[in-house]
Amino acid sequence: MRFPSSIMIRIAFSIRAACLALLLAPLLATADQSSTPSDAGAMEAVISRQLSAFAQGDSNTAYAQASPLIQAMFPNHEIFMAMVRDGYSALIRPSKVDFLGVKQTPDGPVVGVKVFARDGSLWLAAYQMVRETGEDWRINGCRLTRYAGEPT
Repeated sequence: MRFPSSIMIRIAFSIRAACLALLLAPLLATADQSSTPSDAGAMEAVISRQLSAFAQGDSNTAYAQASPLIQAMFPNHEIFMAMVRDGYSALIRPSKVDFLGVKQTPDGPVVGVKVFARDGSLWLAAYQMVRETGEDWRINGCRLTRYAGEPT
C-alpha cells in the first residue's frame, strides 16, 4: 500500500516534532519558570500580540509568539494557522477578551483569558507560558474550554 505524499509529510513532521520535544523538555524543565507580578503584564502582552495578529491575518507575528516547542510541532506559520483555524477558531477575532490573572503551576505560569467569541459563545483560554532567554515570554500551549452551560 502506498500512502499519499501529504500523509507521509505529516508523519515526518510528527516524528520530527516528537523528537525535538524530547530534546527540549529537559531544557525547559530546568529553566526558571517562576513569574513575578510584573511578568503578568509581559505575558498578557504576548497573548494580546498573538490575538491581534490572528485578527489581522498576520500569521508570521502570531507564530512568533509561540515557544520553540510549539514551533517544532508546527514547523511553519501556515501549518500553525491551519491548526488554529481548525481547533481554536474562537481566538480568531473575538468580540472581547478579559484577562483573569496568572496562576503558578508545576509546569510554569498559566494565564487565564475569558474569550467572548463572535458567535456569542463564551470560552476560557488557559495559556501555558514559558520564559525564553532573558525576560522574553512565549506561549507554550493553550487549552480552550467552552464555559459550562454554553451550547456545543
